Amino acid sequence: MAKATDKKQVSRVKIKKKTWFRIVAPQLFGQQEVGETFVETPETIIGRKVDVNLKELTNNVKDQSAYVSFRMTKVEGTTVHTEPIGYSLTPSYVKRLVRKNTSRLDDYFVLQTKAGERVVLKTIMVTRSKVQRSVQKALRSTMRSLLQGELRKMDFTGFLALLVSGRLRKTLSSLNKITPLREYTLRVMTLNGMASEPLPEETVDESAAEAEAAEESTDEEEAAEEEQDDEEEETQ
Repeated sequence: MAKATDKKQVSRVKIKKKTWFRIVAPQLFGQQEVGETFVETPETIIGRKVDVNLKELTNNVKDQSAYVSFRMTKVEGTTVHTEPIGYSLTPSYVKRLVRKNTSRLDDYFVLQTKAGERVVLKTIMVTRSKVQRSVQKALRSTMRSLLQGELRKMDFTGFLALLVSGRLRKTLSSLNKITPLREYTLRVMTLNGMASEPLPEETVDESAAEAEAAEESTDEEEAAEEEQDDEEEETQ
């Protein structure tokens, strides 16, 4: 009787090597390192997004309430290059801006840069006292006009540089001629690709209903907060 010999087959697991890649900011922020990623192939990096606190890019503590978004676009060796695609304020910072007996004005619209890039903008203005709807309308209209005027002069990166450097704020300061403001700035800014054709002027006003709804919602929240505070004071 033949002796059976069973040979165990040993499966070999192929382990792919991973490599560390440095992620650097674009020239606007001095190409400083903003992070690292550990991947097998550089092709998987392209298109990924990374959010960086603005304070880490400017070394200014006053910028800690804002974040800049970058998209990874190119790999050279073990260095990943990026391009800016967005800017946003933290919700906690926005919440701290609003006070009692003030008006919060939010707006949302799409504008186009000189380079033909479509940019989604969400603005916020907080007045120093309650204002009428006619004043609110004038503020929103002027804000849109000022931003459109700047965007027509430059591309998205140039406009971001204007924003983070504080120079855009000087341009927007003319809003105070309508009524004194506690704050006036961009809450969110996002690059939304290239426009196939120039945007019509009506595009700017597409969000009027949304802005009005947001305003009414904000007014209701403020009224509820005031009522709650009054109840607490009576209890005490």
